[in-house]
Amino acid sequence: MSASRARRLRLPAVVAVAGTVVLAGCATHGAPAISAYDLWAAQRFKEFTVYWAGKQVDGVKLTAADNLADFVSSSIGITLYYGDCEGRGPLHTAGCTLPLTITTVRYSPHSDTSFGRLVWTTLRGVPAVVYHGGQNIEMYTDRMAIDIAADSKRRALAAVLALEPFNRTPGPDFPAFPAPEFTPGLSWADLIALAATGPSGATGASGATGATGERSSIRPPPQLEPQPSRS
Repeated sequence: MSASRARRLRLPAVVAVAGTVVLAGCATHGAPAISAYDLWAAQRFKEFTVYWAGKQVDGVKLTAADNLADFVSSSIGITLYYGDCEGRGPLHTAGCTLPLTITTVRYSPHSDTSFGRLVWTTLRGVPAVVYHGGQNIEMYTDRMAIDIAADSKRRALAAVLALEPFNRTPGPDFPAFPAPEFTPGLSWADLIALAATGPSGATGASGATGATGERSSIRPPPQLEPQPSRS
């Protein structure tokens, strides 16, 4: 396990204390924008195309990004983090809710039955599913799923409109959003049946991350956790 990943898997005691202070009513100060070095390190990941929405989305800046040192499995993927922790609600990563996260994973069939009503649509020319009132959007392209989780429908849509490859340059032979090389939402049994009958449209259930229906166990970087005000 890398030192970087280890830091994400366990929060320092001082961070836990800081969270308690925040809940008691202490003001917080924002995390700085991602450093040029951390951005460069994240863009060196080349296992598959990773997507982002630029250095700022709807007034919220990019504050952290996973990189090759954090990559353990394609079922977890690579996440870019926007803003600071906002609190602890039903949509969270290891207890920390961010204004926006964008995760790219290699797609694998899975179920989304616990996520309520879904709306299938086409975004940026590829199949997509919208759920949680528009705050969550999953798009399907090439061999990947792009999972957008935002604190508002407006910010999720803003991320979709700004979305582009993070670690490669699109070209005529490899556009930004290739058609998916799979049929989203189908189980392995369904896919086997389709092999005998031919392809069909994207129908049925998808899932929360395009991988297993579970979010990554990697915590947001410690600097994104609530910190006591120094003013």
